[in-house]
Amino acid sequence: MDVNRNDGSLLQLGDRIIFDDHYGTVRYIGEIASTKDSWIGVEWDDSSRGKHNGTHEGKQYFSTNHPTGGSFVRPKKVKMGVSFYTAFQDRYGEEQGEEAGVITSELFVLDNNKKKTVVEMVGAKSVNKKQSQLNSLVEVVVRDMSVYGVGPHSSELRTHGCSIAELDMAHSLLPSWSKVAAITECLPGLTSLNVSENNLVLPSNPTELESAFPGLKVLFLNRITYSWQQILECSLMFPLLEQLHVCFNGITNLSKPEGHLQNLTLINLESNSVQTWSQVLHLSHLPKLESLIVSDNQIDTITFPDVGCGETTQHFQALKYLCINHNNIAEWSSINELNKMKCLKELKMIKNPLLDTAVPETVRQLIVAKISGLEHCNRTKVTKEERRGAEIDYLKRFGQVWIKCGGSQDENKNQPSSDFINEHPRYQELVKVYGPPENSEMQQKEKSLKDSLITVTITSPYDPASGSKQKKIPGTMTVQKLKSLIQKLFKWYDRELQLSYETKKMKHVEVEFDNDLRSIGFYSIEPGDTILVRW
Repeated sequence: MDVNRNDGSLLQLGDRIIFDDHYGTVRYIGEIASTKDSWIGVEWDDSSRGKHNGTHEGKQYFSTNHPTGGSFVRPKKVKMGVSFYTAFQDRYGEEQGEEAGVITSELFVLDNNKKKTVVEMVGAKSVNKKQSQLNSLVEVVVRDMSVYGVGPHSSELRTHGCSIAELDMAHSLLPSWSKVAAITECLPGLTSLNVSENNLVLPSNPTELESAFPGLKVLFLNRITYSWQQILECSLMFPLLEQLHVCFNGITNLSKPEGHLQNLTLINLESNSVQTWSQVLHLSHLPKLESLIVSDNQIDTITFPDVGCGETTQHFQALKYLCINHNNIAEWSSINELNKMKCLKELKMIKNPLLDTAVPETVRQLIVAKISGLEHCNRTKVTKEERRGAEIDYLKRFGQVWIKCGGSQDENKNQPSSDFINEHPRYQELVKVYGPPENSEMQQKEKSLKDSLITVTITSPYDPASGSKQKKIPGTMTVQKLKSLIQKLFKWYDRELQLSYETKKMKHVEVEFDNDLRSIGFYSIEPGDTILVRW
């Protein structure tokens, strides 16, 4: 017994449906013993939504992966989705019956059960007309619009979709790559595709669908629960692919992409479960890879074991950009290893334990000094002046250790130990560039962030009832961030704060924090001083 969608197309086994905001896959269509009319047997994405494994009164109508992952539902109660062209028209097509240049809307008034016009939007029709020019749209977003496939409108789509270059069909009812391909083959100009958050069955022979994606260069497969091997299989459909986003897929293991993804310049593996850098190194065989994003994984060490200290690795020959935010990098040896890379120009690595080993400015200086070719660090450009200052400071900072380990200002006696060289592989290079540090220039070991905190009292003469609070704050904190901290502490969110401080050395003498962008350390604040808050 057939079940039809509103557009006349037949619901088929393997199609996707929505019932009470729950997504599922159709496993059975037909009658059930001792009942009337048709039923749909559904295997739910969330197995806790189901009640059985496809069995009713001892008869197996379909099977599920989970023993309670299935249900029977009536066709009229489920959402079966819409064709891509229908969603396309609904979002971008011209609406009818508008007054020229004006759209009116109505508000239901509860006190008299009448509707009255309350809003006029002048010019909305011209905006809608611009959107209605379907055959000139370049970017199309039908995310969350329950698209199930091309439906009975492929000829219309071929007519009006020829200019579409970027398409977002995330979180839809697309059941398979064959259904995706039926849409994209009508869009000859497509270069970017987002099918994230879909449950797409892979074709048995992916290369058979290659003709449906002739110019595709950017692909988003986020939250699609593919393994890395399935992603490689999938990639055979996209021989020209340059950017691949596979975030939130629970990927733990990677493998060499031999014969796959050879044109890839960017891969985004954010928010997966990759635990070791050795797994990441499998991607280093991609010959054109320039950008690598592995944020929010579980990587704790970076190493290039193919070469020794001070040498250039053969891994990631083209890589210029690395983003490794929100991982577990805790040792400076990982930064030393990054200097082995041939082309690395930009690094992002916020929210790693390493950044807590010293005050932020010191951490940044050390990163810049240790990676010779770095041009951007955590989104900020590394200027020539900053690099020179960071490298000279690096020489001074570790000068005493260098001397103790065999270093010398006398070139003929300068023979630091291998342990020192492994820990500071650029030090000898910097000595040649700037000369060895003088005894008077050598610095003691940098204080930890904990040691650099300043204990102050915060109070307001305008609100004595709120009392005062003691707080430990870093001298590197900007005045603007201090204001935000105080607003949270005292819940003074609705007030424009003005700050000054009174030093314990000179009572009744206040120093104003007159620049929000400066650090509080600039104003020579000391432990025991009192910050005064006004508005």
